[in-house]
Amino acid sequence: MKMSFDKNQTTGRPRLAALQQGAGALGLAVLSAGALAGNPGACAAIADNTERLACYDESVGRPHQEAPPPAAAVPLAREPSALSKRWELDAEDKRGTFLITPYKPTYILLGRWTNSANRRPTSPNPATALNEPVDVDPVEAKYQISFKTKLWEGLVGRHGDLWLGYTQQSNWQVYNKSFSSPFRETGYEPELMAVFRTNLDAGLGFKVKMLSVGLNHQSNGRGQPLSRSWNRLMLQGGIERGDFALMLRSWKRFEETASKDDNPDISRYLGYGDLQAIWRLDAHELSFNLRPGFSSRGSAQVDWTFPIHRNLKGYLQFFTGYGETLIDYNHRQSTFGLGVSLVDWL
Repeated sequence: MKMSFDKNQTTGRPRLAALQQGAGALGLAVLSAGALAGNPGACAAIADNTERLACYDESVGRPHQEAPPPAAAVPLAREPSALSKRWELDAEDKRGTFLITPYKPTYILLGRWTNSANRRPTSPNPATALNEPVDVDPVEAKYQISFKTKLWEGLVGRHGDLWLGYTQQSNWQVYNKSFSSPFRETGYEPELMAVFRTNLDAGLGFKVKMLSVGLNHQSNGRGQPLSRSWNRLMLQGGIERGDFALMLRSWKRFEETASKDDNPDISRYLGYGDLQAIWRLDAHELSFNLRPGFSSRGSAQVDWTFPIHRNLKGYLQFFTGYGETLIDYNHRQSTFGLGVSLVDWL
């Protein structure tokens, strides 16, 4: 698929425009090197309006801020971008650092049913062997909270932001009164992400809006024999067209010594990446997650949110495959849940 930048390139500097087109958002830092040395004229070759204004600001030593439009000016309409609003990619969506903002969906499933309760979780590590089954009810509650904050704006020149994200998902045996309604599993997932605005034209109206690289830790915070955890290097790209977005992730696990690895075969079940497709249909949102594994392993998940009252939305979730939680990474099941959602993907 052929990718190119938006068509509003200047014609007076073809060599600079070619560099801009080939290098993407990071190449703009090279184009503006002359401006950083006090030469505002070097900024003229930058086609993107947001980047060109920032270049002029830096060339004259002024802290970069979006100037308000003149009172009499009519603001130019721009196509709204859900990915930009969520990740503050465009200058118009910047909100500064150290503000708590949504990341992944936040929801609660008041009822979540499984066709195969995992009463004897295990892994190839002998330290994880259970002496007797766990009392697990097939019906439970499940909730997820997720948020992020921007730590640093302008990682490479003016480009890229550093984000800290946190997601927590809990499975609560609230209806299992005979076993004192324990929390069966809680997953903790902090992430550190460098996110770059790209705005590449992918054709057919699609744009590669963002790229990111980061470090991800995921664990259930438990001791043996129920401890599960892994650490990953994450790469992610975000593609957008109107009310549709596609997030593509790839990861590489950091290997651990055999004696300390709670789940040495986790990559066989959870694979090396996933894709998240999201459609916004008026007040509804439909999302689909596919995570390929090996030898027919992996998983698929469908989520649907629909309006109930104002900002409160109903939430349906269907999952099938391996790894709905870390303790279930090598346990196959299908689950169905119904609840409410407070924050969607977009």
